[in-house]
Amino acid sequence: MDFLKLFRNWKDLDEHPAETVIFREGQPVDFLYVILSGQIELTLRDVSLGTEDVGGIIGEMAIFQSATRSATATSTSDVKLARINRKQINELMSESTEFSLHVMSVLANRLRAVNGYITDQLGPA
Repeated sequence: MDFLKLFRNWKDLDEHPAETVIFREGQPVDFLYVILSGQIELTLRDVSLGTEDVGGIIGEMAIFQSATRSATATSTSDVKLARINRKQINELMSESTEFSLHVMSVLANRLRAVNGYITDQLGPA
């Protein structure tokens, strides 16, 4: 997680106590977040999709699609987040291969989680 060094002096930070909703499913999107400390649970219609820890990225799907939030993110502990807008994402991705690869890994993991959610909702084949 060497890419976290990119956020050592990041100016746009959010800090929240445990049990705080960071964003809700259906809300408009302005930022994605990198978790600098703490843990966040992602849920879809009150079903857990999993948790993200330090180095995790949340809010990435909607910001890349210019869509509304597709899940709800709630802190399960005190959290510190780097808040990143679209322009900053473009700059980070063009300047840091490591950050770009991490974002792709997060997207692949999120796709797996949503695939599991869909499978659970449809029941056994």
